[in-house]
Amino acid sequence: MDYDNKYILVTSAILIPFIIFTTILHHIFPEVLQVPDTLGPYLMDNILLDLVIMDVGGSFVAILVLYHGFKTQGKFKAICFLYGSIIFTGFEECYWILTGRISFTPFGTYYFTKGGLWFIEIPLYTCLGWFVLAWGCVFVSQTIFPKRGYIFHSMVAGGLAVSLDLFLDPVMVNLGSASVFSDSMGMWVWLTEQGMSFSIFSIPFFNFFGWYLVVVLFAILYGFVLNDEKIEKRGKTKSALIFFALIPVFLGICFGLIYLMSIIILPFLGGVNLIPIGVL
Repeated sequence: MDYDNKYILVTSAILIPFIIFTTILHHIFPEVLQVPDTLGPYLMDNILLDLVIMDVGGSFVAILVLYHGFKTQGKFKAICFLYGSIIFTGFEECYWILTGRISFTPFGTYYFTKGGLWFIEIPLYTCLGWFVLAWGCVFVSQTIFPKRGYIFHSMVAGGLAVSLDLFLDPVMVNLGSASVFSDSMGMWVWLTEQGMSFSIFSIPFFNFFGWYLVVVLFAILYGFVLNDEKIEKRGKTKSALIFFALIPVFLGICFGLIYLMSIIILPFLGGVNLIPIGVL
């Protein structure tokens, strides 16, 4: 067995049990993480089918994108991007969800209402969606601007991701308007009070700013550490260790920039809701 296949087995043996553990924690011991009991926008008799479709469908699309990564970047780099993006976006979103839940932040944040497999408090299909989105946006940026560097590609990819989110989030959040559950407000629920936030489409601005930062910072980390020249110089094992070790550092940068932006924007635009839609 070659190095890349061994690397896939080792990293999978670490991440998969973690997902299984947190899935059990979320469903069977919800009191540990104080999981809200609000159901998502689906009927009781098709919840299981709905969740299977989300997880299986998300996994199928992610596998197709991963195959593209194998062919264009090689197994090692593609797997680093897959598992790195799951960890990066998973912990980033879990930080906001859990800190808002335990009142560590001065305002409520949000939570997801539906999921089969979970990465702590993030449905696995959401993590896989982040991988598909980030990979696609970076690849498109590299294709359109082949002579530019990874920082430029990362910034363009972040802009592409936000442009997609401006279409996706308003729809997914406001699915609750058609739900049989009166307290259900879509696939995730925003708890931020309108008077404490600057919103676009009735969604806090920091959601879109966070999308941009997460894609940009992760793509910069990937491009900085896992370019072919540095991998050849350091070796794959050392490159992977540096890549995953720097994830907390870049997450810290992400959190810091979001807090800084809140200090700058909220005193002037707090309570403003541009193009309000649905019900929050």
